Amino acid sequence: MYFKLSLRNVRKSFSDYTLYFLTLTFGVCVFYVFNSIEAQKAMLHISRSALEIMKSITYVMDIVSVFVSFILGFLIVYANSFLIRRRKREFGIYMTLGMEKGKISRLLVSETIIIGIFSLAVGLLGGVFISQGLSVITAKLFEVDMKDYTFIFSLSALLKTILYFGIIFVIAIAVNTFAISKYRLIDLINAEKKNEKQKLKNPVVTWLMFIAAVLLIGVAYKMVMKNGIMRFDNTLLFECIMGAVGTFLLFASLSGFLLDIIKANKESYYKGLNMFIMRQINSRINTAHISMSFICLMLFVTIGIFSTGLGITRVLNMGYKDAAPFDISVTAEKDADIIKALEGNGVDISAYASDVQQYKLYLPAEKTTAGTIFSSVEDALPAENLEKIRADIYPLPLHLISVSAYNRLLDIQKKPHVDLTGSQFAILSQYVWQDVYLQDSLERYAKQPNKLTINGNALSVYPKVLSDGIVNNSYELITLVVPDEVLMNCEYVRTVLCFNCKGDSVAVQDEFIEAISAAKFGFGYSYASKSEILAQAGGSKAIISFIGIYIGIIFIITSAAVLALQQLSEAADNKRRYTILKKIGADNRLLSKAIFKQTAIYFFIPLAVACIHSVVGIKVANDAIRQIGSLNAGANILITAVTILAIYGAYFLATYVGSRNIILKNGSM
Repeated sequence: MYFKLSLRNVRKSFSDYTLYFLTLTFGVCVFYVFNSIEAQKAMLHISRSALEIMKSITYVMDIVSVFVSFILGFLIVYANSFLIRRRKREFGIYMTLGMEKGKISRLLVSETIIIGIFSLAVGLLGGVFISQGLSVITAKLFEVDMKDYTFIFSLSALLKTILYFGIIFVIAIAVNTFAISKYRLIDLINAEKKNEKQKLKNPVVTWLMFIAAVLLIGVAYKMVMKNGIMRFDNTLLFECIMGAVGTFLLFASLSGFLLDIIKANKESYYKGLNMFIMRQINSRINTAHISMSFICLMLFVTIGIFSTGLGITRVLNMGYKDAAPFDISVTAEKDADIIKALEGNGVDISAYASDVQQYKLYLPAEKTTAGTIFSSVEDALPAENLEKIRADIYPLPLHLISVSAYNRLLDIQKKPHVDLTGSQFAILSQYVWQDVYLQDSLERYAKQPNKLTINGNALSVYPKVLSDGIVNNSYELITLVVPDEVLMNCEYVRTVLCFNCKGDSVAVQDEFIEAISAAKFGFGYSYASKSEILAQAGGSKAIISFIGIYIGIIFIITSAAVLALQQLSEAADNKRRYTILKKIGADNRLLSKAIFKQTAIYFFIPLAVACIHSVVGIKVANDAIRQIGSLNAGANILITAVTILAIYGAYFLATYVGSRNIILKNGSM
């Protein structure tokens, strides 16, 4: 009986449940997609290192999913409370006819289960298909082919989704049951006639709060623009707290402040139904300012994630293509012969390598450091970081490599040789991309007629900064390329072996790593493979991209859904008021226009404040990113705008249509 009645109620209240159903379905879909990442490794031809990275990504996504489940849990409980409020009068009629509160709760439980099952089914079905697209993105991030592509279904993600959402629905059911038990019959019958209590009425307090909000937000802006965000310390935390508190005070005071501003323009205030609209907006903001503040901050975080997260990913990974110029590189102590040591352990290098080069790095006789070069172009360095650069970078030693060895390494990379005269040296910085200020400084140094004395030889600088790598994952900021004769009788610093692999490079790299890991050498050594470096690159890109997109989409959905539910609830409460407006002469066209304006203003205000916050946030974030590379901020902002407008705009239109249907359809209208 209760199941049939619940099913009939769901069908009858389909317009009420539509937005809730779609939001829940989309949440389930997104949750499944981002928890199915681990299953994708079965179809990717990736290295052993990449598999370990995939495990790390899965672990991170598990942690993020717990956070996301709390957000979605809040949304579901909030949506259920909206549906209960929307149907208070219906429940009152049930009680009048003799139905007990416990039976009404059972009815709600049945309806929640029906909606939950349908949402889970549709969301999981969509997630299974959409996750195939995520597999393509994952393959691109790890720069691997998809020759072993198969349709992926993640049982783990399925069970995890059912478990998390099952818990959320149990909590929602408990909240609903408690809410029903607290209602009195008189309150349910007269629900449509009751107004929400106004919490702030004193205009002096409202204006003082508004001024305090502007001051707090302004000081937070000024501090963060001055201090930046490169250091996560107490100062940055204090700036965030000030901005958040200022935002809450702004929305707490906005209703009275906004109404006073609009009332000052009497022509606009008394035009059409503007007076009614502004009174409604004033009432809604006054009673929902806390939720609107949270929504504003979530939108701010979303805009920041989308606008800067993609840029951070691109910049942080710009150098990975140069970080691994060879399939394998092995670095050992200065007097080591790596090839002989491998042969002594039964490792035939020719079985793995197609091109092999072993070379040595040297130390100049003179006390020459990075400061020798940077001190002459110090004016190109950022003044605010100059002391840190002097302390951290100036003491770094400058190592030497012969031009003939460097050219042999260029042969492996199939790049043209560098020609030095007998009196020239070249600056090589494999990771010069890491800091645009250092890059500018080195390029300025190379273009000036600078000279260095190296092992007693006076050499002038080659007019171009070299960036083609000499070892995988180099930690050398600067290496000097010098003529061979300059290195006569110089002290060795270390020996380096570099080569590219035969055949299936990924598989051969893994085989060589296993062989060298089992070998026993009489000296210290380290190795780095291209597959490991690309896995790290793909992993960092995947983590930043996936988490950013995951949280960003959930925040947009949650923000828009809460605003939509609040506005639909307001529409249900306002139906009688709009009936009165129609009775005194307002036609459906004027009423529809009023509903549109009210919905638009309610959606626009938190987005507008979030955008203002984002102007400062994006500028500060981009300034920080530019310290390690160039950034196409315009493209990132465009992608962000399109994404937010698509999702947020869809909820706005759905809310407007839903509100219009509630107010203007049949019945009293």
